[in-house]
This record gives sequence, structure tokens and C-alpha cells, in this order.
Amino acid sequence: MRRLFLLVLLFWTFSLSAQELLMSGVNQGESLYIRNPYLADSGRFCVSDIYINGKKTKANLKLTAINVPFDGIQIFSPVVIRVKHDTLCKPRIVNPDAIVYHSSFKFDSVTVNDTLLHWYTKGDALGGKYEVEQLHNGLWNVVKEQPAKGKFNGARYAYFPEHYSGGNKYRVKYILPDGRYIYSFEQEVLYYPELITFSPKSVTEGITLSRAARYEILDSRGDVILQGQGKYIPLRLLRPGDYGIMIEGQEFAESFVKK
Repeated sequence: MRRLFLLVLLFWTFSLSAQELLMSGVNQGESLYIRNPYLADSGRFCVSDIYINGKKTKANLKLTAINVPFDGIQIFSPVVIRVKHDTLCKPRIVNPDAIVYHSSFKFDSVTVNDTLLHWYTKGDALGGKYEVEQLHNGLWNVVKEQPAKGKFNGARYAYFPEHYSGGNKYRVKYILPDGRYIYSFEQEVLYYPELITFSPKSVTEGITLSRAARYEILDSRGDVILQGQGKYIPLRLLRPGDYGIMIEGQEFAESFVKK
């Protein structure tokens, strides 16, 4: 296999500016060990604080070898570690392979809003697939499966989520063709649905919703014949007759007439 496929999944860098060591990688189920020099002249240890994904850890910093576990972080999820330290010393990562994940794949971005979950990747392969997971009642549930496009230089993906009222948390799981997998960072959105109305009830060209939303148009048998997202629904090509409408998974009790 070419060396290209042994690239590190997430960049792994060190920065000593402002007395800070910065690393990023993937939780592979192993603790990270940091060599923490003791400064005899000042009577203190080199490392002052350790943060994982922005949260301060409770690791014992008064040891020459610090054990940094990834408690509460899902296996194969990304981790960003910041180690703040004294200017007179330099901590050292004893086992950097604990967070290095060898693959050509990476999530470039994952974003979510009221109506759309969007992710952009590089290095995905034919035979791989994505699973969109939504957190509900403390459990991660798969709400969407999608095959990878196999575009090494970059691919875009989208999913129209069905939010619950309040906080909604999502993550994307990429499953490689060999069965290994990795998660994106979790994304959260607050959603408080507004009552949606539509007009007119008798149409020739289209329907206007009170706000942009996912929609489905149903024929007289209840079959979905048109779907999409937006504030305006073009209906010019529909045959005259009675139709039902569903907005964000909820069917309106009233129908409309296409002239």
C-alpha cells in the first residue's frame, strides 16, 4: 500500500508558544503518558494544566509521569489536548502512538443548523459508509446511513435532520472499507419549532410556507410525489386535484387543491 495511505488521520502538532503543548488525534482506548520534569530550583513540576477537548482534566500533575485517560470520550472520537507548562521546561509525550490513527481520511468540517446537517471530508473510499447518529434519551441512535462517494480529494454530504424540541446533538461515523471507524466531533443545535402555515389553499403555481422547512407533497392515495426543502414549493407541474402536505414529518389536517 502506498505511503499516502499511512498519513495520520488528524494532524499532530506541537506548539511551545505561550508555554503550551498542543496535540490532536483520535482516542484509541489507551491513556496518554506525559513526562513531567520536576523543577528543583522552584520546587514545582513543569505541567500546570491539561485540557482535553476544552475541558480541564483531573489528572495528578504532581508526578514525573502523568497518566491522561480519555474518560467519557467515545472510542475513535477526535481529541485535542492542550498541556500548559512552565517556560523553563519542556514536557514530553511518552507514547504519541496512543492518539495517532493511520488513515488517509479526515473530517474537514461538520455543521448543523435548524434544517441541515452538513459534513465535508477528504480521503473517503468506495466501500466505506457514513452513519449519522443522534443522541436521544442518553443513547446514540443511527438516523441516516449513506455510502461514501469515494472522492479522495474531497466530498460533501448532507442530511435533513428531524430535531426534537430543545437541544439536539449529532455526530457522524465514518466506517472504512476494512471495518475500522472514526467519529466526527459532536455538534449541537437548539431547536424550538415555530408553527408553520401555508398559503394559498387553492393554487396554480405554488405554495408559500411561513418559514423555510422540509416538505413532502402527497397524492390522493397518500404516496409522496414531491419533496424538498425551502419556503416556496413549486407545484406548476402537478396535475389538477386534491393533495396533502407534510411539513417536517407532520401531516397537515387540511389539504390543498391544485387547479
